[in-house]
Amino acid sequence: MSDNIRPADLLIDTQNPRIRQPSTGQNEAIKGIAAAQGRKLIKLASDIQEYGLNPSELPIVMPADGNPGRHIVLEGNRRLTAVRVLENPELIADVATKQVLAAVRKLSQQYQNDPIQSIACEVVTSRDAAAHWIELRHTGEQGGAGLVKWGSEESNRYKTRTGKPEIHLQALDFLESRGAITAAERARVPATSLRRLLGTPEFRERMGVEVQNGTLMLLANEKKVAAALTHVAKDLASQKTKVADIYTKGQRVAYAKKLPLVKATRSSGRGVDATTGVAQTKAPRAASVKLPKTRTELIPKDCALSVSDARCLEIEKELRRMKLADLSNAVSVLFRVFVELSTDCYIDAKNLPPLPPQKVSLSAKMNQVADHLLSLQKLNKKQVEAVRKSAAKDTFLAASTPLMNAYVHNQWIFPGPVDLRVGWNNLQSYMIAVWAP
Repeated sequence: MSDNIRPADLLIDTQNPRIRQPSTGQNEAIKGIAAAQGRKLIKLASDIQEYGLNPSELPIVMPADGNPGRHIVLEGNRRLTAVRVLENPELIADVATKQVLAAVRKLSQQYQNDPIQSIACEVVTSRDAAAHWIELRHTGEQGGAGLVKWGSEESNRYKTRTGKPEIHLQALDFLESRGAITAAERARVPATSLRRLLGTPEFRERMGVEVQNGTLMLLANEKKVAAALTHVAKDLASQKTKVADIYTKGQRVAYAKKLPLVKATRSSGRGVDATTGVAQTKAPRAASVKLPKTRTELIPKDCALSVSDARCLEIEKELRRMKLADLSNAVSVLFRVFVELSTDCYIDAKNLPPLPPQKVSLSAKMNQVADHLLSLQKLNKKQVEAVRKSAAKDTFLAASTPLMNAYVHNQWIFPGPVDLRVGWNNLQSYMIAVWAP
């Protein structure tokens, strides 16, 4: 059965085999996976930030005992770790290298503008129910039943059939189509060597070509480019220049400098497609649209609160300074304190009747205050409904009292900047009304 689940309701499997030693908590599990991944974590986080999660590989999850609404990820912990790190890079600050940490911090800033709200998961009832599928994925081909990876031939065929051939193949197509080389000569050109050369900017400049969106573009006279590339292709095919001669970038630059310069006659972006002969035209630049910037603090700058209590005023000031991405745990705890003390101040100021001892909870107090604000028409019914949903006992909506309590008392619950922002948004009308003069 598949289901869409919020990232905040997914737990890293502390028994995940990527972790060397079974972990004792979520923080340690995330650190363990991040440390094992190293720089691979940057690639994964970058891909998720740009494309989202791979829809062809649904995470497999099972309900977490003793944590209603939450699920343990049995398959997909590496991806969940990347999402956690995009939400809060500081989780791995003490295990990641400076380069990895700097990269994920930068990616996180972009991620905060459009974070993942839910993840499609395959839900199973137990580890046993998932075991077969996990083994098929991670324990080799198993005679064909498991994951059979593509070889280089399949990979190249796929790329060719779904898009432009690689640059060196475009160059050879260009030469063969003009009759500059024969099919037999083409077959003798070492593909890796030509690919390396065309991947070097200094060489491309020498040849009078450039690469635009994966396409080899001619910036110089077609005949002159063909002559220059033919010389190089035959040079490589004859083994006069070998792989070892152009293995490093320095060697390739030195090789390029020995070749005659094919002077460009077109500016960058105005070249001719080497395989189709079609000239490139610059598309008119679309009018830029500025998207509203996602706030980095809990309380929006334009939200005015008339806080009159000294302690609450101090808390409000601190919350306005704290960055969600850097201090999500501290913000989550202080947010809950701010809501409860504000509610208590209102009850005292309005001299509302005391609740029965067995009913004194943040949830009950918020409902009592919401009723009073509704009677005074300081909140409308829809605004009160938002307060009641947040105060409901069986909900884990952002800013619900169960979730805010869990931030304080449950080591397995991780607050994310997105949840905290949504949480404040749900309660902003309530907080403004509570402190209204």
